[in-house]
Amino acid sequence: MVVRDISDEGLELIAARFKVLAEPMRLRILYALRGGEKGVSELVAEIGAGQANVSKHLGLLYRHGMVTRRKEGLNVFYRIADDVVLQLCELMCSSLESELDSQRAALARA
Repeated sequence: MVVRDISDEGLELIAARFKVLAEPMRLRILYALRGGEKGVSELVAEIGAGQANVSKHLGLLYRHGMVTRRKEGLNVFYRIADDVVLQLCELMCSSLESELDSQRAALARA
């Protein structure tokens, strides 16, 4: 793994991106979009949250460049703008799955 020097400004940007990802609803939205573009009503139905709540989180994801949007008449469609976000989530999920498996195994032995 290559470790590089990061400026203070770079660290601030990284921290801001992690802060955006620190909300479970936003992770649900990103997970729902991993298969491709979806409209707000599709996301509301899939996630099971209110339209205002989903729209609020989509707005934040959009402002931070994690999703992009396309308007078609009155409908707005969203998709992942930066595949690195999904890669990061996958890395974290893989790591946590291994940790959970270890904890389950330890509990089974106890």
